[in-house]
Amino acid sequence: MQTSARRPGRPRNREPSVEYKARLAEIVETAAKVFREKGYDAGSLDDVAAELNLRKASLYYYVHSKAELLYRIFDKTISTALSSVEKCLSIDDPEERLAALIRHQAIMVASEPSFFTVFFDQRPRLARNYDSEILAKERQYLHVYQEAVASAVEDGALPSMKARYGAQAILGMTSWIYKWFDPDRDDPEAFAEACVDMILGVVRRTHDESETYRQETGSPRASRAAEKSR
Repeated sequence: MQTSARRPGRPRNREPSVEYKARLAEIVETAAKVFREKGYDAGSLDDVAAELNLRKASLYYYVHSKAELLYRIFDKTISTALSSVEKCLSIDDPEERLAALIRHQAIMVASEPSFFTVFFDQRPRLARNYDSEILAKERQYLHVYQEAVASAVEDGALPSMKARYGAQAILGMTSWIYKWFDPDRDDPEAFAEACVDMILGVVRRTHDESETYRQETGSPRASRAAEKSR
């Protein structure tokens, strides 16, 4: 019995080409801009295709639906955040590690306004079948900040607090930049430093003032207070 020849096509189980990955990344980035400007409900695959000078049918080679495209925006956003935060975790000093994480979040959100606007504003639109995966990564990211806050509290760089509360406060403060940041007027690094100073500066100043008072007066009480605060 003679078998028919297999039709030519894309080989199965083969890693996507560099060109395929680059085109998909471009589609996801363009979709983030469209959904930021128009919202997820109003923005369409036709809008994304038009921005790329593609036929809508061509998009289906890369994504199967608008819901999948939204998921890819979410996944790129949180996966990039998780990957890039790793460099902060190599810092040994708890205070400096937390400061680096604060700067990281503020600058990262400011540098990717389209992705983070969609991530924060369109969360209710994420399909249920994608939600658990994104939520797991969000929890992993929050855990990084909780651990950093706990270490900073133990080291005396922060006052006593629940690590989860401190982590959520930091992420809330630094993430809100997506709502108001204007690249023509605002400096993300200056904002990041302002956040660091507000979160860690009070304790630093208390340490410095206690040490100055001890040196000026020779007060053992001030010395003990400074040591305790550390």
